[in-house]
Amino acid sequence: MRRLSLITAALLLILVPVSLLANGQDEAAADGAVKLRMFHYLDLADATTSANWDILLNTWNSSHPEIELEIEYLVNEPYHNKLQAMSVAGQLPDIMFLWPGKRTGQVTGSGQIKDLSPWLEGKEDMFSPAALTPQGPNGEIWELPEQVTATHVMFVNDRLLDELGLDFPETMDELLAQGDAIRDAGLIPIAMDNKDGWQMQSCMLSALVARTGGPAWFDKAIVGDASFEDPEFVEALEVIKTLNDNDMFSPGINQAEYGRALTDFVTEKAVYFIDGGWRANNLVGELTAEQKEYVSLRVFPEISGADGLAASTAIVAGTGHGMNAKLEGAEADAAWEWIWFYSGPVGSAIRQGFGALPAYKLPVPGNADPMIKHLAEFVNTTPGGYVIDAKMDAEGMGVLHPALQKMMFGELSPAEVAAEYESWVAANDAGRK
Repeated sequence: MRRLSLITAALLLILVPVSLLANGQDEAAADGAVKLRMFHYLDLADATTSANWDILLNTWNSSHPEIELEIEYLVNEPYHNKLQAMSVAGQLPDIMFLWPGKRTGQVTGSGQIKDLSPWLEGKEDMFSPAALTPQGPNGEIWELPEQVTATHVMFVNDRLLDELGLDFPETMDELLAQGDAIRDAGLIPIAMDNKDGWQMQSCMLSALVARTGGPAWFDKAIVGDASFEDPEFVEALEVIKTLNDNDMFSPGINQAEYGRALTDFVTEKAVYFIDGGWRANNLVGELTAEQKEYVSLRVFPEISGADGLAASTAIVAGTGHGMNAKLEGAEADAAWEWIWFYSGPVGSAIRQGFGALPAYKLPVPGNADPMIKHLAEFVNTTPGGYVIDAKMDAEGMGVLHPALQKMMFGELSPAEVAAEYESWVAANDAGRK
């Protein structure tokens, strides 16, 4: 059904006038500028991210008048669905926002994305080592990461903890024991939103699997020497179910649009907030100076009996832009100019000012926002395991994400979620073939 829907979408794209979807390599603006079409992942309603983007784009336009970008924006699943449909139809734009792993693996593995390695030659040492991990089977780099991303951070309001007479819990059992006191105070123990499904997988389950199984187990599961029905995976699922059954998450978490949990944390309706490290960008602009003095970044407490990576998060090289393999000559060079501008020193410095931790090596300024300093310390000192949707085929997330939600609704057990996902992986995931 999923495959059929993508093909249907692709056919609809084919019906769009060719002038709206052409690759641009034969196009030029009237003034002689190279004209490129770009598909960018951005929530225009997010004030902080949009402000960051506006500064970056204005800087680009003023410094590169010879290159004109025609940009389309989408976010969350609509972005991924359209990108895959464009790929199926053979109508990818000139520049597109991509993931380093399998989240956009069907696109990067389609032969339609150009390897950026030739342009990066001699620049490798300018980036964090984790950023330029090979993305293709022959060492290809399909997109230039804008940052190194920790997908699991437990943001903590230490002031609320003090008012409640609580300390940050060392173990999950201690965290559960705090639930009554937090709820009795009219507060949410752990703010999260999960309407889109990826949040619980990327920001919670991935980090839990790093604790219960670790990268060594995950490496085996990818190729079939271990199974997602193994205790390592089921135990991680059981943690989520236990938290949910004990009312530790935001009420209505699976109906909550992405962003509600952030608002609950900023307005101090929640003691803890679990999301990705990228949320430090938002907190730079949304927390007051006083709040920044008592917000800390931690990881989920110890899980009894877990023998994976202790006190760990999940880390992946970040997202960035890649280019259509059809581009050649001046058009390919122009696309690279944008990619380098975005993820190189200029774009990285702009995003750093909004709380990002760039993949490009920049010193953290002494006057940097406290959230930037916290995030830099977190990423530099916290061990990390894999992010599931970066290692496994993206289509499988269409099985895992709704199964996680069903488990939280009480419709599936952790073992049933594991069996359902393993069944799909065994039959379909590229790592098993």
